Amino acid sequence: MGLLDRLSRTFDEYGYDLDGYDKNGYDKKGYDKNGYDRDGYDKNGYDKKGFNKKGFDKKGFDKKGYDKRGYKDGYDEDGFDFKGYNKYGFNRNGYDKKGYDKDGYDIRGFSIVGIHIDTKTAFDKEGFNKKGYDKNGFNKNGYDKKGYDKNGFNKNGYDKKGFDKNGFDKNGYDKNGYDLNGYDENGYDKDGYNKDGYDQNGYDRNGYDEDGYDSNGYDQNGYDHLGYDKEGYNQEGYNKFNKKKV
Repeated sequence: MGLLDRLSRTFDEYGYDLDGYDKNGYDKKGYDKNGYDRDGYDKNGYDKKGFNKKGFDKKGFDKKGYDKRGYKDGYDEDGFDFKGYNKYGFNRNGYDKKGYDKDGYDIRGFSIVGIHIDTKTAFDKEGFNKKGYDKNGFNKNGYDKKGYDKNGFNKNGYDKKGFDKNGFDKNGYDKNGYDLNGYDENGYDKDGYNKDGYDQNGYDRNGYDEDGYDSNGYDQNGYDHLGYDKEGYNQEGYNKFNKKKV
């Protein structure tokens, strides 16, 4: 700032003195002679002490020495690392990475060798061992290690062979391949007939198709679809040549 300007403190039509500062001491870009804006931050966003608006310095640490994730030397303010363990190897609940506390017991009270702190046996007060099974091999939900209850059914209601208590598999078929109504996956019963009463060839139990003809093409009265019997005569006794049966 020039001598004349300091004495007279004159400003141009835009409000700036000869050195380019307004009456509050800020230039056109909003910075004072020391390079700080009205909020106290420089062009890079740091204050006089070297911290930005979020409270971190250029290296990423706050005034207490913690980084942006809240860790100092790898530990947060409570003394735990980003995995949740303190310098002694225990988490906030007091257990190490293997699940044991400082006395060597897990959350259920079992030691590393499987002895319970209260009962001094391999089972807790409820009768379950370290792995959660009772003396019969079932857990609290009533299932063994393979997932079956005392009756041999899993949580979905199927036995080891895949059948439910009624003897049907997940698709609804019994061990012989028939559903509740007695039909197989193709829709036929044990005798080979479907719900409409026809076999795979389209014949009913009496040997006739849906039009009433047997495999040889004759109806129950012995006539084919043209109305002739096996000898070639119709019901009036005439053949296709209009000759009467003798």
